[in-house]
Amino acid sequence: MSAKSRAVGSVLNAYLSSRPLKHGLFTVGRILRGGRRRAQVYYRADDPYSHLLAQVAPRLTSTYGIEIEIVPIASPGAAANPAPEMLRDYAIRDATLLAERYGLSFPSAVTPPSEDRVRRAHAVLLERRPAERQLRVAVELGEAVWRDDGQALAAVVERYGSVSGEEVRRALEANYAALERAGHYQPGMLNYGGDWYWGVDRLHHLEQRLEREGLRGGFDLDPGPSPTQASMIQTPAEGPHRLEVFISFRSPYSYLAIAQLMELRNRHGIEVAVRPVLPMVMRGLPVPTAKRLYIAHDSKREADRLGIPFGHVCDPLGEGIGHCMAVFFHCAAGKGLELEFPASVMRGIWSEARDVGHRPDLLFLAQRAGIGEADVSRAIADASWKESAKANRAALTELGLWGVPALRIGSYATWGQDRIPAIESEIARVSQPT
Repeated sequence: MSAKSRAVGSVLNAYLSSRPLKHGLFTVGRILRGGRRRAQVYYRADDPYSHLLAQVAPRLTSTYGIEIEIVPIASPGAAANPAPEMLRDYAIRDATLLAERYGLSFPSAVTPPSEDRVRRAHAVLLERRPAERQLRVAVELGEAVWRDDGQALAAVVERYGSVSGEEVRRALEANYAALERAGHYQPGMLNYGGDWYWGVDRLHHLEQRLEREGLRGGFDLDPGPSPTQASMIQTPAEGPHRLEVFISFRSPYSYLAIAQLMELRNRHGIEVAVRPVLPMVMRGLPVPTAKRLYIAHDSKREADRLGIPFGHVCDPLGEGIGHCMAVFFHCAAGKGLELEFPASVMRGIWSEARDVGHRPDLLFLAQRAGIGEADVSRAIADASWKESAKANRAALTELGLWGVPALRIGSYATWGQDRIPAIESEIARVSQPT
């Protein structure tokens, strides 16, 4: 195992194992400070996930007594958000579906709001007022901004007041700096006791934590069916369904997706085409430390929820990634092992601390997936996999997506292992006899 892989893995393993202790220390500190539960929602008026989260936040206050502060922030920089236009356009489509599934408000067929309206909304939210009122103001502003309703926005400004225009940029940048000091990098996040919850997708983890703290409740945020999503998926008239998944061997979310897709394939007989791409940092895109730590922590709690082994990590960056890509394209793609090899090798990376840059570890993981030593040797001696990886990256970009895992079935493309259950529900729906 290389010194760098060992060091990175040690940091992640220590970080993951420290979370229970940190939760306990937070609880002690909260009790010593009087017991009041507080959280922050880091918000941008042009972020769809922020608007959905703002709508749900009052339920957390009424159900659990959490005082929630809305903190407007500046836009993340390129290191935290390397594809801002793609993320913006995808988030609008995704928020439309999420709103429908969760019974929230978000208009369909919207365009990104103008900078002027976003700035005016932030100017209102930067004016100090009681937390519960601020939540109501944020929801009203979000409705006006996303519905492109200038009259409604002007009415909110008139009713609640705002800070001067000169103050907005400086205050937003200061708030973003506070977000970075707290350990994160993007809007649409709720912070409670040092843990982060992105949008509505992670609030079930917050509820579980509050239950561990002795609270009982439930704020009625169970997802329902999404007919809009069904209309976006066009399945072939004949033949088996085919699902494409773009992954990175360095992505823990890809590991979680592969484990779920193996079960989905077995249940529905669907064809799954795996398309690996290089990690962002190997394409010259920096990944901030806060982002890497959040992803590791979030993947761990999602893995625990799904019953997937996770937490004994060895970073595969560098030669290890090249080995994984070479063996995949030479020995797994088109040979009935497109899921089996990634499942074995990523389990080794993310739960067994196997160093895929170290030949004995690579051989063990490949053989576990049914690939022999001679085939592995021939694969890693051939660098032609780089062209295949480049083609996969181009195909991912053509879908309007940038991160992994990304999934496509029919005409519907989505991002994140969180959307696999929705895809499965659609596969089951269209498979029913008419």
